[in-house]
Amino acid sequence: MARSGVARRLVAGPRCRRVAVLVRASSSAGSKAGVKDALGQLRQGLAGKPTVDPAYLNGASYLKTIGFTNQAEVARVLDIAMNPDSLFLSYGDGRRTKNASARKLDVDADMKPVIDFLLEKGVSVGDVVKIVSGHPPVLSYSVSDRLGPFWDYMTSIGVADVGAAVVSRPSLLGLDVDANLRKIVEYLQYTETPPETIVQYICKSI
Repeated sequence: MARSGVARRLVAGPRCRRVAVLVRASSSAGSKAGVKDALGQLRQGLAGKPTVDPAYLNGASYLKTIGFTNQAEVARVLDIAMNPDSLFLSYGDGRRTKNASARKLDVDADMKPVIDFLLEKGVSVGDVVKIVSGHPPVLSYSVSDRLGPFWDYMTSIGVADVGAAVVSRPSLLGLDVDANLRKIVEYLQYTETPPETIVQYICKSI
């Protein structure tokens, strides 16, 4: 049986009022309709028609400056990063999940610091695009509270090139040091797992 869901999106209505739009989708035809609707709104907004929240328009423009060229991919990335009920976000087995950090993002306050951080860590522009495309929630992460501690901790357990590890597996950024990563590593250390095996497990298997 197809499962259906509802995504709520704010769009600009008459007289610049923002109204909530409900997009209902199922795992088949409904899902396709939801994606088509999201892309249609984004295209209209990029064409100068005030139908999309400015956060999405500004985010789309910024992503294009760092190398994103596919409009459908831009829409997917932004929806996952900003919409807690994104229809695009699911586990490999089809189960729905959520980006707990999803919210309306500001380019200068939220997105640009993340991109700058990755570049400062030696990740190339092309690989930054791969990381964001592979794990869109990264755009909603705090550099000081999430990304910085993650990078430092990965280095501390022996990961020689954290940037390369993340490019290879962007989903690694979904690990939070205090919420789960440290506990996993400490358990492996408790069971006397060799350090190099821990690194391999974290980077390739978890």
